[in-house]
Amino acid sequence: MNRRLASMFLGALSLSCLPNFAEGLGRTYDWIISIETEKLTGYLDQKRSTLKPVVKATVTYKPGGGGGATKFEELFYHNWIALGMRRYKPLALGSSDQVAIVVTHKQGQSTQEETSAAANAIVRVFLDAYLKGNAVTNIIVPEASLSSIVQNLKQANFYPGDDEKPDQPVFSSIILHLEGSPSGTKQTMFYAEQTR
Repeated sequence: MNRRLASMFLGALSLSCLPNFAEGLGRTYDWIISIETEKLTGYLDQKRSTLKPVVKATVTYKPGGGGGATKFEELFYHNWIALGMRRYKPLALGSSDQVAIVVTHKQGQSTQEETSAAANAIVRVFLDAYLKGNAVTNIIVPEASLSSIVQNLKQANFYPGDDEKPDQPVFSSIILHLEGSPSGTKQTMFYAEQTR
């Protein structure tokens, strides 16, 4: 990541806004972006296909104060590899807003393929929101998927670390704050051009 991108990110974090109450999350966010993963059965299931299984990640967003969700896009994955995307509408967020990303799995329990797709989708959606000038302050994932998603984020050069200390600088252009739901277990991930 270049310095300009890092300074834009820090600028977005420093801007203040009047956030709305996010439904059911117990915190305040202007927008909630949801990623729901689903392992597709019989999709690209030809004989000797190396593209199966396929996981669909449906991305929607809604105002934090409530209201209807807008379908943004569907992403299709085979493990970590993105196979395609179907975009329905632009990501019509404001700017300088507080955003939460919430990951769910349609079947409840996740598979390894789903957590891999979720990790890739998190990075893509995070960057989409960030490029609109917004701060993604929290990424909420199912508790059972947290460690697997953390492991998959390493493929995108993120590494786990301790929460930032106010008196020590952090040398990372992108910081992801993950939280397991419902327990609230936290994991901070730092981006590095090269992993440790």
